[in-house]
Order: sequence, then C-alpha cells, then structure tokens
Amino acid sequence: MRTQHCLLISLALCFTMPSMLGAQSQNDIFEQFIGLNMTVDDETMSRILSLGDGERHFVDSNGDGDMDTMFFIDTDERHGDTRQPLLVRVVDEDGDMETMRDGDFDSDIYIADWYGDGIVDRIVDYADLDGDNDVDEQYLYQWTDMRHVVSRVPALYDGRAYVVAWAKDYGDDNRLWYHTNYEYGQRITQWRTDFNGDEMFVYLFYFDAGKKTLTPIFENAFSFYDLDGDTCSEEVVRFTGNGAMSDDLRYSMDIDNDSGGDNRHDFDFSISCIGPIDFRPEDCRRVSIRGIMTDPIMKWENMRAVAKDGPWQQIHLTWDENDNNIDPRPGRMHHERWEGVISHDNEYIRQVGGPSCGPYNKRNEVDTDASGGMKLYVSPVDNRMHLFGAETGWTAVDYNYDDVVDMMIRTEDSDGDGFFDIWRFDANADSTFDSTIALENDTRQLLPFDYDVLRNNYLPILKDAERADRHCIEAMKTALGRNDPNFTEDVIETYFETGLADYDPEFSLGEKIMESPEGRRYYLDLVRERYWIKLKASSISRMDFFRELKRTYESGNITGAGKILEDFNH
Repeated sequence: MRTQHCLLISLALCFTMPSMLGAQSQNDIFEQFIGLNMTVDDETMSRILSLGDGERHFVDSNGDGDMDTMFFIDTDERHGDTRQPLLVRVVDEDGDMETMRDGDFDSDIYIADWYGDGIVDRIVDYADLDGDNDVDEQYLYQWTDMRHVVSRVPALYDGRAYVVAWAKDYGDDNRLWYHTNYEYGQRITQWRTDFNGDEMFVYLFYFDAGKKTLTPIFENAFSFYDLDGDTCSEEVVRFTGNGAMSDDLRYSMDIDNDSGGDNRHDFDFSISCIGPIDFRPEDCRRVSIRGIMTDPIMKWENMRAVAKDGPWQQIHLTWDENDNNIDPRPGRMHHERWEGVISHDNEYIRQVGGPSCGPYNKRNEVDTDASGGMKLYVSPVDNRMHLFGAETGWTAVDYNYDDVVDMMIRTEDSDGDGFFDIWRFDANADSTFDSTIALENDTRQLLPFDYDVLRNNYLPILKDAERADRHCIEAMKTALGRNDPNFTEDVIETYFETGLADYDPEFSLGEKIMESPEGRRYYLDLVRERYWIKLKASSISRMDFFRELKRTYESGNITGAGKILEDFNH
C-alpha cells in the first residue's frame, strides 16, 4: 500500500487547492459548516500519503506540547478500495489523544478525503454531551447530488447540496450509525447501524452556507422507542417534510414484542398517514450542531402524541400477516425491515417511504378520508384488528413465495359506518369470489392507538387462534373425506406442513414463520378458509345441520364450528 500512496503523491499535490464550486470551493463550504480549517499543507499531505498500513502521523496544531491531530490512510476492509487512498484527519476534541495515541468515538471528529486529492468529501463527528466518555450524538456531514435530496433544498452549490445527518442516543446504549467510507449508505451499512432502543435521528439537515442555517429536510424525525428496556424498539415513528411540518407519517409497532437476540427487528403492523400537518412550537426543539442552531425539529418525547393527534387526511393500515416483514419478491432484501412495516404502493394511498414490505401476505386497509382517526377494532368474523373508518381492504396471498398471487381476500364497509361488514374470498385468485360473508351487526368496541391497549387485546386472540384452527381443520378434513373418496389435502396445507420450513434457508425465513404464532396462524387461517369453501361446495352444505354450522363459522366462532363438525363426524 505504501508504494501505491507514493505513486499518488505528485497527483495529489496538484489538487491540494480544491476546485471551485460556484462562488465557494467544497473545502470552503465544509469550513463554514463545521468551523475547522479543511486545508492540508503540501508537506503534511506528502508525508500522509507516504504512510504505511497502520501508521499514524500526529500534529500539535496549537503548540501546547500535546498532539491533538492525527492523520492516517484508512485501509479498513469495511471501506473496500473504491475511495483509496482514503486520507483521514482526526481532530481531538476531548483532550485524550496525547495519552491514547489514537482517536476515539465519543468526542473526536473524523475528516475524510477520498482519493487523497486535498478535497474533503465526508466528515463523521462524535459528541459526548454528559462527560461519561461514550457517544451521545453523532453527525454525518456530506455533499450529495442524490435526486431525492437535492429536490428538497432551496439552493445548490454546483448541483450539490451540503447536508448533515444527526442522531441522538436517548437510551445510552452507545451505538448509532455505522459507516463505510465515512458515510451512511443504506444498502451497505443499515444492518450494522443501531436503529433500535431509544434513539432519534434527523436525515437530513440542509446547510445554507450563505445564511449559516440548518433546516431539516426529508426525515424530520425518525424515532425509536424501547418500552421494556430490552434494547429493541417496540415502536418506531417517522415524519417526513421540510422544516417544522410533516408531509406524512409512518407509525409501526412490534405488538407481540417478539424481537430480540439475532432477530433485532420484528414489527407487526404500521399506520401510514398522509398530511401535511404543521408542528406546534411547544412540540419542537432546536439542536446546536457545532455552534449552528438548527431550525425546529420534533421532540423525541412528543413524537408519538403528535403523530396520534395529527389532522391527517388519509390513513393506511399495513399488517404483516405472516410475521415476515420483508418484500419476498426476487431481488429484494430479506432482512426484517428496521424502519417498521412500509406500505406498498396502491391505487388508494401513496406509499410512505421505501423499500416497501411488498405486495404479498400483508393485510392492507385504507381510510381515504381519515374519518376514523387512528382507532382500531376487533371483528368477530376473522378475529383480527382492523382500521376503523377504512372503506376497503385486501390481502394478496402468495403462500409459496413464487411471486404469484394464489388467493385474494377483500373486505368492505358497505354501509359507511366505519366497520367492515363484507368479507370476500377468491380461493384461487381467478377474480371470482368463492365465498362471501356479510355481517349484519358490525359495530364493535373501538380501541385507541395505544401500545398497551392494543397488545392486551391482541395477545389473547393470538393465543387461542392456532388451537381453534387446528381443531376445526381436522374436523373439516374428516367430513370432506367421508363425503368424497377422492378428497386430497389442500396445497397450502401441504406446503405449510412439508415445504415452508425450507423457504429461504440463507435467512431461515421459513423456519422463522414456522416458529411464529402469527405466521402459523396466518397459514392455518388460509387452510381453514379453503376447506370451508370446499365444504360449502359439497353435498354437506345441503344437510340439515349445515345452517347452524354456517352461522357459527361465519360469526367467527371457530371452536364452535369445529365442535359441530366433530359431532357430525361421529
């Protein structure tokens, strides 16, 4: 590596003075941004580029006898070799570099020069705010020409925006962003970044070099809440917008609280809302970032209340039915999403964030006028929590993850009272409904959008569902087998029992679903419904007892329906 560095010395010295970007150079803007001189003199640059692997060059910048600045070429494997030589200057800001003979990750600032050309490209800053020698806030500075960022800023410098991402560790687990090449890149670094516990970040603040202002753009803010102290978040809330407002909201919950160990994220559903809404001053705070006071951002402790009270215009419930919060389509990432359950684009309400959780095996319900607020209720038909005020809902079933819809479930609120009263089942996704359930008395108790309330109502349902399903399915199969000598097991049941465990062994997704009460319940519900459709199409439906069976089954009393069938079989 030393030889490579030496070969690049003469080229690098030619570029010690950065190219001009509009009226100001890139280094000039970063100097204004963080308040430190970005220029490295020719002699120091030559010495740095001659360093071997692991070597450090120290400087006493203020002449007090203590080394306070360190230079090195970062050859860590995490960065790859796309930005080499990756020249890094570490500025000591807590007075311990002389003793440590190295930088630290609680108070120092790391200034990265890609290619060693004298032009600063990225900066990572760590702040210990309470003096306990661990990180409390982290800041990632960069220039960017990414379209979704530059489209949000009022002024660019040579087509680029200068931004800083800010994160705060409220839970004091001392872990925030992971980076490669001194930047956060979602696809590369997200699974090593600590999006968990009690934390908050703003991605990003736009820096106006002329006005010396930092204005939140895009995610303002993204907050995580660990309700039981296990370092895993049970709730996550995301606002997006410029300044003290939000264009939309995504609010997700791990309602069965099954995250932990290697499964660090396991969100079960989300409420996505379309605004805009404005933030009240009393719900906001400002952050001082290296002497620049930001424009208002939402307070971490206020985000959940503001989200629930916001005058939203549209609401979308997305429920992860198979407890596998990924997009299963080919080429998508098969890690459980840390952002929550991200709605998929549809004809009713736009998608909020990305990448989405995919079109399959997620229950979607949309309240296009937000008439129901963010309240839920449990329907007796399917013993599931539904979005009050939703006009329509759907679940596209892909039971074997081959990117083909195998079954479609539709729900409707036909009388406009906010409760679903129609369930339609298309058992083979041929656009013909094979079964319809109409609920006459559809009014139910409303549940506030509160974690403890929802959890206390959800867990008993989950606990009893699998036992009732298995009992009813066995009774259905016995009845169907007695009625039809050519009866064969349903393909979804066969896959569930013999194929699902082998799905995506790299990420053990099939095993995870099989071990999940939610996942097992989803498959068993599908199997039960398909057998019910077969029962209704059989001669059994013309027998005297079937009217009582139908009333019992369609009222959601699966245990009772199983008992009626069991008596019939005997």
